[in-house]
Amino acid sequence: MRVVIDTNVLISAVFWSGKPKQVLKLVRWGKIVFLTSEILLNELREVLESRKKPFKLSSRESSRVVGAIRELAEIVDTRTNIDTCRHRMDNRVLECAVDGRADYIISGDRHLLELKEYRDTRITTVAGFLKAAAGARG
Repeated sequence: MRVVIDTNVLISAVFWSGKPKQVLKLVRWGKIVFLTSEILLNELREVLESRKKPFKLSSRESSRVVGAIRELAEIVDTRTNIDTCRHRMDNRVLECAVDGRADYIISGDRHLLELKEYRDTRITTVAGFLKAAAGARG
C-alpha cells in the first residue's frame, strides 16, 4: 500500500506513542510505502520550528527530525495542481497522493477527512487506516 501521511499524523508519531507511531512502524518494517513531497517536508519543518506551536524546535533539531522522516519516505515530484480545498496545504497533500499514486491519505484534518476519497485515493484517520491495513494483511 502506498500512503501519504499528513503532517499532523507525522508529528503525533514522532512525539507520542500510540496509533500514529504504529503507522511509522509499518513504514519502517516495509509493510507500506510512505509518500511525501518537498513541500510537505517543508511544512513539517515550519510546524516544528513555529513559535506558535508547542514544539519550538531549533533549526538543527527540526532538520534532524525532517531528515529521519525523509529517509523513510519516497519523495514524490508533484506536478499536478489541485485547488479543491480551502486550505492551501490540504491541496498539496492531495497533489502528493495523486502524483504518487497513493492508495490512502492518513490524516487528522477534518477538511481532508470530509472528502473521504479523492480520485482513487481513500482519505482516512489513523485508526481507519490501521483497521484497513490489518484486513489487507490478514
